[in-house]
Amino acid sequence: VVDQTNNAYCVTCNRICPEPTSSEQYLCGNDGVTYPSACHLRKATCLLGRSIGLAYEGKCIKAKSCDDIQCTGGKKCLWDFKVGRGRCSLCGELCPESKSEEPVCASDNATYASECAMKEAACSSGVLLEVKHSGSCNSISEDTEDEKED
Repeated sequence: VVDQTNNAYCVTCNRICPEPTSSEQYLCGNDGVTYPSACHLRKATCLLGRSIGLAYEGKCIKAKSCDDIQCTGGKKCLWDFKVGRGRCSLCGELCPESKSEEPVCASDNATYASECAMKEAACSSGVLLEVKHSGSCNSISEDTEDEKED
């Protein structure tokens, strides 16, 4: 399975998931599909070969904004403009003051000091941000510079 950071992992796929015993087990995936349980979400991820991820607990709803989505467990709804859906994300984590973290270019085309700083900005704005690539948004890779010289 390939996760959201494009790292590949070997996993064992469940073939059979027990039927849910209550509606409280339903989960809304980041793909907008309602899954009967966490087992069903993991199974779909396995069959797809890439991470689907959990948007929020409960059945998926046609939300017009984050006001329509109830997040639990200290999570906050962040709006994903790319797909027009909200996603519950953990906010409030403090970023360590580490010099070893490298900057990232985010989906808003802004450069952040670290992935943690990008997540802080997303939580402050209420808009989901994802890493486009490591490094500054306006940095040119060495491969691109080599191609220009040819």
